[in-house]
Amino acid sequence: MKSQVLLPAIAAAIGFSIAWIAKPSSPPPASTPAAESKAGPKKSERGNSSRPRSSSISERRPTEVNAGDFPLTDLAAQGPKTREEAKMLRLAEALGLASDQQPQILKLIEESNAAANDTIPILEDLTTRGRKIEETLATFLDAEQLAKFEELRVRERENRIETRSQSALMQVIREIDLSPGQRDEALARLRQAEKTRIQTIPAAATLLLNTSVLPTGAKGMSIEGLMALAQAAHPATQVDPANAQQQILQHQRQKLEDKLKCFDGIFTPAQMGQYHAILAGERTLIDRMQSQSEK
Repeated sequence: MKSQVLLPAIAAAIGFSIAWIAKPSSPPPASTPAAESKAGPKKSERGNSSRPRSSSISERRPTEVNAGDFPLTDLAAQGPKTREEAKMLRLAEALGLASDQQPQILKLIEESNAAANDTIPILEDLTTRGRKIEETLATFLDAEQLAKFEELRVRERENRIETRSQSALMQVIREIDLSPGQRDEALARLRQAEKTRIQTIPAAATLLLNTSVLPTGAKGMSIEGLMALAQAAHPATQVDPANAQQQILQHQRQKLEDKLKCFDGIFTPAQMGQYHAILAGERTLIDRMQSQSEK
């Protein structure tokens, strides 16, 4: 490291010496008191030239950071602190809620949570309470607000379909190379599959999901849990509990079959082999459940 610094310095010194020797000589200037008086300050300036000036140091200092440099961050800190508060803020914005309507909605959610009935199937309970919410909202929202509320619910359903289908595709393309055309075709099938699954859930029940447009709070059910309840709500399961395991097994097989249908005819044989390898864990689980049911 020292040689890398010394070599250029030595080379520069040698070059300076050669240039100085080769420089034509000139008669020395006449020594006068005035010249001598000028020489003193110049020597002094030359001696101080290697010292950094205070102004150059201040120029190299980093710019101080002020809180006002981040107005969006400051604004976010002043916003709602919970998702429920944020949902209510968005609901008030989208529907143009009056100040007295917001407490009515919060009270409605509290009453719905308190009315939960664990003596009936969960899907039936959610649907009943969801319909009660729909009926009560119609009593204090005007026609325009109700129309905007329905628009929110439609967008919520469409966004749910889109996010779930996009997520399913992302899980695949992490491991399988797909062309742009294959991605588009697969995504169209995944959207349709998610739409079909979501349609098995009564619309009223979705009002009590944790992703509902309403501020349902932590007590809201997930979309996955609600779909499982909707598909498991089979008469044979309810009448004959001993047949429940077989129903669950059939449900798992159907889920696997639906996944394969979304890519059948789109993937090449090798790509489908890759997808089979991804689903190997699910097939193993189904086989294990099958062997246990046969014992």
